[in-house]
Amino acid sequence: MEIWNSSKSDPFTPPDHFGGLKVRNVVPFDGRNFSVQVSTAPPGAGGEMHHHDDWAQVFFVTKGQLTFDTGSERFTLGAGESVLFEPKEPHYTINEGTEDSVSLVITITQG
Repeated sequence: MEIWNSSKSDPFTPPDHFGGLKVRNVVPFDGRNFSVQVSTAPPGAGGEMHHHDDWAQVFFVTKGQLTFDTGSERFTLGAGESVLFEPKEPHYTINEGTEDSVSLVITITQG
């Protein structure tokens, strides 16, 4: 058993993300095939269109709203809603709301 405290994790901005979006590790990869992060996006913040070759990602919105664009579909999730992106599925995110968006992001390696 391991216990983590995300408040002790230094927030960082992942590559190709913008507008002050910050991520904190809740459960870091550190040799595991998964990670859990809390992502906070102020209004106007998000991530450029990208995909992950070997990662599946679940975004579970816990506060505010977050808009996703896949290149063929655009949708907005609110608190309590989630989406799964399989490896190689493109996605762009942006907080088009008026308050911070907070999401739990679970990433699982498929390779």
